[in-house]
Amino acid sequence: MPTTIEADRCPRCDTTLTRLAEHEPWCPQCEWNLDHYADDPRASWFWRRMSRSDHEAGFRSHRRLAETATTAVIRSDRFLVAVSALLMLAMVTAVIAGLALIIVGGPFFPIVFGLILLFLAALLLPRWTRLKRLLENSYRVETTNAPTMWALIDRIAAELGAAKPDVLLFDFSWNAGVTTVGPRPRRVLTIGVPLLLLLTPPQVIALIGHEMGHLKHADLRRVTLTDPARRTFGRLSRLVRPPRISAWDLGLEPFSTAALAVWQLTGGTVSWLLFAAHLGINAAASEDDRAVELRADAAAARMAGTAAAMEMIDVLAMLPTLTGYVQHHVPKGEAAATWRRMLRSIQEREIATAPAWRQLSIRTDASLFASHPAPGRRHQWLATQPATAPAVEIDGEALENEIRPYAEALHRTMLRHVTE
Repeated sequence: MPTTIEADRCPRCDTTLTRLAEHEPWCPQCEWNLDHYADDPRASWFWRRMSRSDHEAGFRSHRRLAETATTAVIRSDRFLVAVSALLMLAMVTAVIAGLALIIVGGPFFPIVFGLILLFLAALLLPRWTRLKRLLENSYRVETTNAPTMWALIDRIAAELGAAKPDVLLFDFSWNAGVTTVGPRPRRVLTIGVPLLLLLTPPQVIALIGHEMGHLKHADLRRVTLTDPARRTFGRLSRLVRPPRISAWDLGLEPFSTAALAVWQLTGGTVSWLLFAAHLGINAAASEDDRAVELRADAAAARMAGTAAAMEMIDVLAMLPTLTGYVQHHVPKGEAAATWRRMLRSIQEREIATAPAWRQLSIRTDASLFASHPAPGRRHQWLATQPATAPAVEIDGEALENEIRPYAEALHRTMLRHVTE
């Protein structure tokens, strides 16, 4: 069904309000009520407070992004690297002390303390993504299987002066990204097949230009060096966090209810403090994170042209209206053509609502921990930059032919899940 937009008047500036489906209305002019956050009544008090704090901080952070006319990085990296180094030093110290207590300690308590220290060291241990794990839900794309796609990547890398990915993966998500795998980092570019079916060739160039922009500026190295600081306190917060449901709603015995309530009070407080540290560290890093994504968007506009880059961002904002149309109810061997035709048709039909979906993303994606700033804020920022013409073009038909086998593989996977 086409999206319907209901209207009213803004109490602040008397502009017509925008409303999408069941979402609370907001003003597209002054952004009145765009920061609305609906508490989950089933969640406990501390979880509601943590979620609301993150939403409010994320909304303010992304708004400052749209008002910034530069991609200059504000250097919080030294602080984050220093925190990461201290955490790694703590991990090494915990390992040495834990082993010493176990080997040369007394009969019982030193061993227990040693095991506790080793457990804490395990929590601080850096996590590496493994290629084998990524391949469980994706296909490795070799040059012989997709020469047009690899030629596009090579051309964009040459234009930007960026390092090329070592591995190209197609998966079944509505996303794309670059990452590193293993302790000796290898660059991996992953692109979702549904996204490739949805985007036009210029928009695909913008998408890959964005990801290659991260490789140009070695953003993955920055993430690796600062990752312990970004994740450790959040991991510890989740470890000690009590259940979110109220103790009285579980129908427990009085003693169990009291014990759970005490745990929620103490554990919730400790979890909140750890989460506050996690929030503070990520808030310190968020300025750089926003600049990094803006820098990648600038690379996308440089490769595909500003118009195509902004259209890609609009499509990403409209994904909630599009993802449900990739279903298994299509003829075998015709999934790619049918899905592409259907997605493009829905996109054209809903294009009038793109500005509303773009603004709604400012509310729904308001978080300091979102992998990207809200599409609406990215669009606002890119609209203020000087327009650029496309630097790279692509044979759209050849690219679609290379995507087809992976779309059919997705269809077979969906059919297999239906019959199981």
